[in-house]
Amino acid sequence: MASLERARGALAESFRFAAALIKDVRKLLTLALLNIIPIVNWIVTGYFVRVVRRNPGEPLEVREFGELFKEGFKFFLAVLLLAIVLAIPFWLVALALMLLRVNVPELLKAANESLSGRLLLTATVEFAINLLLGPAIGLYMKRGKISEIFAFGDAWRAVLGFGVADYAFACLVVMALTCPVTALSSILLPPPPLTQGRVGGLAEALLIAMGSIWRAYAPSWLVSAPLMVLVNAIYYKVLAQLPYPTAAPPPPPPPTPPPTIEEMYERLVDRVLRTWGGTPERAKARIESSIRKVMEERGVSRDEAVRMLYEQL
Repeated sequence: MASLERARGALAESFRFAAALIKDVRKLLTLALLNIIPIVNWIVTGYFVRVVRRNPGEPLEVREFGELFKEGFKFFLAVLLLAIVLAIPFWLVALALMLLRVNVPELLKAANESLSGRLLLTATVEFAINLLLGPAIGLYMKRGKISEIFAFGDAWRAVLGFGVADYAFACLVVMALTCPVTALSSILLPPPPLTQGRVGGLAEALLIAMGSIWRAYAPSWLVSAPLMVLVNAIYYKVLAQLPYPTAAPPPPPPPTPPPTIEEMYERLVDRVLRTWGGTPERAKARIESSIRKVMEERGVSRDEAVRMLYEQL
């Protein structure tokens, strides 16, 4: 295949999907509004889980909020479990750096002080996550089992089938789309609340808290939420197109052991009781009479007679 042909095709399909979402303003605004509310935004996550699982040509309807919430919650648990497992080596690296007298907090603070440093750090982390962990997350979204998020072998085979360079290029495009959104949010940060020293006591504390919440979330409410929904739609649509290997079929159930002679006899008695009624003693008398008759006519043992009567049920 020509260089990056798979990436171009997948991105073209993803951009068509995002364009269709832009045209459907109702779906886009619904997803954007849900996306700005903590916990509730699991509905949006569940929506994108369905996008990856079904790989639709057009945006899905935003409905069945309860089911979408469940899917988003499961996704949260899966990613949280993955993060806990992967955090262990990072803590070990940080501990090693601290033992080497490398001031890790100061490095992170210096990288986060300027807008360019913050954007570079965000872009690097996002690119690494999308490139290394995105396929495993997509595999979980495709199959729906939390354990699949650790099936790194199947996830990597999907990347190899798609093309490592193609997938890396697609991740770079998504990162290039995310950086302007992050920058726009930073630029549009409202000024700090001018409440300190003007009022006192509880009122000042409440106003400062409200101002902090506004600074933290206002850009997302006003600008970032719709844009991030579109960026996520593009990325998850790319994940939906990775050639994940088909899940192995579940093992067949173990064969059911045949009933014993005693179980056959009890079922024969039960059938007679349901058909003819009466007491269990009378039912057993009927069965014993039938057993003797079969034994005389066929010349078989009592167990064989019970088995032959049972097979006639």
